[in-house]
Amino acid sequence: MSGLGFMLVLGASGGVGALCRWGLDVTWLKLEKRHPAGGIALVNVVACLLGGVLIAAVVGGNLEANSRLYTLVATGFLGGFSTFSTFVLDIFSVTERGNWHRAWGALLLVWALSLLAAAAGLALGSFWF
Repeated sequence: MSGLGFMLVLGASGGVGALCRWGLDVTWLKLEKRHPAGGIALVNVVACLLGGVLIAAVVGGNLEANSRLYTLVATGFLGGFSTFSTFVLDIFSVTERGNWHRAWGALLLVWALSLLAAAAGLALGSFWF
């Protein structure tokens, strides 16, 4: 595949990730009205889990970190799927309503869950690979 062809596939991979992020967020909003930022928080935790699995595949020798597949999954799909900036904007919107405790609690909870998800993904991937 040519350089331009790969760039197009990489962009499409990011687009698929973004569509999955949007779908998960919309589904969350339909199910949970009280915590609208939870969908994007969940997306980022799931992205960390998947990233851990991906790193385990590299460490296990089943995937090269400089391969096109790794780039498609890590940079493309996971790059389009996860969104720290949207999560931060969601946290700021909570603080603008005067809910500082809730904002800090959500921020710390998501960071902790993201680290745990990455570790779980690494463990799960290590088992698989």
